[in-house]
Amino acid sequence: MNEATLLFANLGAEEPASWQRMSAHLRVRSVARLWAALFPASARLVGPGAPPAPRLAGALARAAGEPAFPFCAPGRALVPWLATREAEALARAEAVPLAASPAEVVRRVHDKAFAHEAALAASLLPEALVGTTLALEPGALADADADAVRCRIEDAVAGWPASLRESFVLKPRLGTSGRGRLAFRAGRVDPSRLGPALARLREGGGALLEPWLERTLDLSAQLHVAGPEHVRVLGTLRQVLTRHGGPTGHAGRIGDDGAVDSGTHWDAELRVAALAIGRAAARAGFRGACGVDALVFRSADGAEALRPVVELNARFTAGTVALGFVARALRADLAPGARAFYFGFPPEGGAWPERSSGGAEAIPLLEDDPTARLCLGRDERALADTLSPTRRSA
Repeated sequence: MNEATLLFANLGAEEPASWQRMSAHLRVRSVARLWAALFPASARLVGPGAPPAPRLAGALARAAGEPAFPFCAPGRALVPWLATREAEALARAEAVPLAASPAEVVRRVHDKAFAHEAALAASLLPEALVGTTLALEPGALADADADAVRCRIEDAVAGWPASLRESFVLKPRLGTSGRGRLAFRAGRVDPSRLGPALARLREGGGALLEPWLERTLDLSAQLHVAGPEHVRVLGTLRQVLTRHGGPTGHAGRIGDDGAVDSGTHWDAELRVAALAIGRAAARAGFRGACGVDALVFRSADGAEALRPVVELNARFTAGTVALGFVARALRADLAPGARAFYFGFPPEGGAWPERSSGGAEAIPLLEDDPTARLCLGRDERALADTLSPTRRSA
């Protein structure tokens, strides 16, 4: 019997009608192949839009037969990026078990409202943000009731502190990468923008209303959930964004023991919050890899504050992939003494540097795809030199 693991790279499947179109984008396909490379080389990509099999580059290829994490070796089963009904149907068609939680469970805990409610129950919300989030059910977003929806949103915002009323967002409860988000200002909702978006928000599981905060740092904690008492933090990360908010990769610090953290003083608080959310998801029946997004924001008095729970991604994430490649690189002894890393695509500037006077390396990860790399340096300064927009190659 063939014991090879099957992989369903349904990145963006929060949007069932469009994820296959999204999966055709070169960067999304790169991430899908990097995710597949967390599994043994015998794993096989299947399903609609499946990208070519990844081939690890250089020294990484020596351990291609081993998984990056123990949970990436489930044997004869289908592993989806996100467990959906489509993934369940594909597992049945391939006559293999689904190595994931039931789609119904994943949908429930992946809902942004779940993370908010769990954070509120665990007293994890900053005091200034308590009472400033409103979850709207799909049934409350009927096209015929657009004016009532607008009034409900504006009434809710009117009860917020004045400093938070200036800018706010309405976003799908099931969405990815900020897609489908509506931004409004000065406590008012533009009816010409809200009305046409209601159908999309209904399809996205409803909407979540919350203030738009002045972010100074984006963070995440990556978890593996095996049960309520068996939630493990794989690592914490800094999310690296472009000036316009687009994600390019993840950065962090590597400890003497190989443990990864974000290198910020928010780590301890972030880990505590992520464990609480992971346990809440486990009690709801979720099992598997997941990530908790967090952010640091500028409060009304100018001080920085941590919002340790923005949302729970009840699926594999690019952060999971980053940690997996750091683990692979450490096992391959690619950069002895490395204590800082960046994983992902070129930050600002569009290309990787030709050289680094700081001594950091930008290591290709896949044989036939030079776009994503793992940059390893002895410290943050060496890493910053590698990622500088100067000395770019074409």
